[in-house]
Amino acid sequence: MAAIDARGDDVVLTLQDNERSLMLTVFTDLAALLAEDGDGDDDRPDSENWEARLGLVDRPRPEDPALLRLLPDVDPDDEERSAEFRRLTEFDLKQAKAHNVRIVLLGLSKGNDIALTRDEVLAWMKGLNDLRLVLAVRLEIDTEEAQEEKYAHREGLSESEDLTLTLYDFLTWIQDRLTTTLLDQRQGDDEI
Repeated sequence: MAAIDARGDDVVLTLQDNERSLMLTVFTDLAALLAEDGDGDDDRPDSENWEARLGLVDRPRPEDPALLRLLPDVDPDDEERSAEFRRLTEFDLKQAKAHNVRIVLLGLSKGNDIALTRDEVLAWMKGLNDLRLVLAVRLEIDTEEAQEEKYAHREGLSESEDLTLTLYDFLTWIQDRLTTTLLDQRQGDDEI
């Protein structure tokens, strides 16, 4: 089972082989989701497309509900305002989320004992949150009541849904432990 401990200024996440392999897979999937370009009008990736980077081209509203959850409308009741906001902010938001995922994947590539600096812990927490949001959409968990309903009727879930819910729980536990460990370290710094 995974373990998270503070060691000096670092936080060390220790994973079993199967946990690390699973996390590599799902974070690679998240990176691919963030890299999807729904526009199709330009063969250049966004990172090389200055017009997209500067907010000079329209950004299509994501069709995938999970991607829409990561890149939501600023005002669901005002399509024009949401489109304008998306045009001006989506590139930077996607890049920030992708950067966090790259930090997670880099950490996972180093082996089962992953030493994280405070900045890396923050990136992991954000990446874990984004992945949990994607899984919640896939599980149709959009409210606390919907989540309670999933757990109350877990025995009726398909094997795939049950495994996804288990993964959701595992990622929630890691995010919670990273957060708690980081807060404990900060409180320890304040006491010095």
